[in-house]
Amino acid sequence: MTTPDIPNGHRSADIQFSATPWGYTKLWLVNLLLTLATLGIYGAWAKVRNNQYLYGHTNIEGHRLRYLAKPLQILQGRLLALGVLLIIMGVSYIEPMAAVVAYLILLALSPWLIVQGLKFTYRNTSYRNVRFDFKGNYIDAFVNFILLPVLSVFTLLLAFPWVLKRIHQFMFGNCEYGGERLTLNTSAGEYYKASAAVVGVYFVLFIALSLAFGGTMALLAGAGADPSDAEAFSQQMSALILPFIAAFYALPYLLQALFSAMIRNHIVNNLSAEDLAQFKSNITVGGYLSVAMTNALLILFTLGLGYPAAKVRKMRYLASKTQVELSPRIDHMANQVDGNDSAFGEEAAGVFDTDLSII
Repeated sequence: MTTPDIPNGHRSADIQFSATPWGYTKLWLVNLLLTLATLGIYGAWAKVRNNQYLYGHTNIEGHRLRYLAKPLQILQGRLLALGVLLIIMGVSYIEPMAAVVAYLILLALSPWLIVQGLKFTYRNTSYRNVRFDFKGNYIDAFVNFILLPVLSVFTLLLAFPWVLKRIHQFMFGNCEYGGERLTLNTSAGEYYKASAAVVGVYFVLFIALSLAFGGTMALLAGAGADPSDAEAFSQQMSALILPFIAAFYALPYLLQALFSAMIRNHIVNNLSAEDLAQFKSNITVGGYLSVAMTNALLILFTLGLGYPAAKVRKMRYLASKTQVELSPRIDHMANQVDGNDSAFGEEAAGVFDTDLSII
């Protein structure tokens, strides 16, 4: 939906996400079965098909996002990354001391993997037939992802909210669309505010739950529960303990919802491309928590098979709470990027656990 009520020809548009949990689940399950049947080879095609489905159901002003990566690019990248991993494992097995050197080399390579992974993802995403691009470099990635996080340890992690701010600025502030650089003007104060809220809520709820649990156990003992009657005692313990287990299980999701709601709103509301696009987000802690908790239960009780439905539910909620203000220039942008990049960086980032999501 577009509303032409903004001066100077600018208009506000909602982000429409039309994917359905069952529609994506069917595609995901078929892709999973084909990947297993081909011993992982079809995984490259599965990734492309899954991303094309999700991107293709993301619509702004009647124009859909497109995922343009080719399966063979991804397969080649995965095979190369897997080969490097096997070499490192083989060298480490033959000469254990060499493992230290190998992992130091991998640590030095990880900023490059991050840059290449982000570049591949951005360059293979397009809107209005114009590809995104990423201009981050190795030095900045090394500083933001390696050096500063290590140094923050010596501040007892007090500097980490500021480090996280810099990481987000690196990931989004180096993005380009049609040659126009996006800018992200976030405030470290907002990161500290969100972190303080998380820490405060954690301690209050953890202490309250611990005291309530201790009090419940004391009441159980005072009520004369007989441990010798194993079945009755087990039933009493289960009835009293299960609510606390559920509460402790829910606590991380509450904290994540609190932090994500505060920071995502701050990031999106301060992300823009000059005279091209301005973004707005208004997710709430309660709304995000509701989605996160129901998704967690869905995945738990389906033994992981509910993951695709959970992903669609989360993306649908985020899209419904995000708007973009577009200028007339968006109608005249020209593509500046080709799509011939290697997928090695992105796939190696996944293999070596340095992958970063930009969605």
